[in-house]
Amino acid sequence: MCDPSSPSCDNSPDVAPEFIKTVEGELTRRLGQRVSLALADSIVAVRAEGGFPGGVSTVVMGVGPHLSRRAVEWADALEQKISRVCARVADVEHLFAEIQRSPSPEKTGVIVLEHVGDYDEEFFEALAQVIIRSKASLDLSRARKLEALQEYLRVVRRRAEEGETAGMWRELAQGAAQDRDLAS
Repeated sequence: MCDPSSPSCDNSPDVAPEFIKTVEGELTRRLGQRVSLALADSIVAVRAEGGFPGGVSTVVMGVGPHLSRRAVEWADALEQKISRVCARVADVEHLFAEIQRSPSPEKTGVIVLEHVGDYDEEFFEALAQVIIRSKASLDLSRARKLEALQEYLRVVRRRAEEGETAGMWRELAQGAAQDRDLAS
């Protein structure tokens, strides 16, 4: 993916195309399948021809000053990132299955809030991969549900980061109380 004449390599002139090829070779050896890297604006994307476990097609990582100029260290960091994102696909699938089995909106809210600390960038990367896979298999209903979940989780994460977790729990309790009142 990182052709020396491509614009993606030109955006990072301090990283030589030969270095990228070395990292690709190291990752290919480690993962047992051919991988391609693209580098632009301090971001590296790695893609395996056969896909990664869990249906992950591409993994993206920022290239910060913490990465040295050693190809082995780049390969280590990328391999770890790939492993974490692929593992998070299982977390996404588990959460989605729990939500699909949920008997009520309040129970869904409880499920989501119980896992509020899990919604990091790698979780959202994995969720995006699951959405892409659903669209590719033409399971558009599932893809729409996953996209709605993605939006909802972004709001929940934002509110949690702003210290509103207790307020979200109160809102769930109020909604449950209202439902009980309506049912009686």
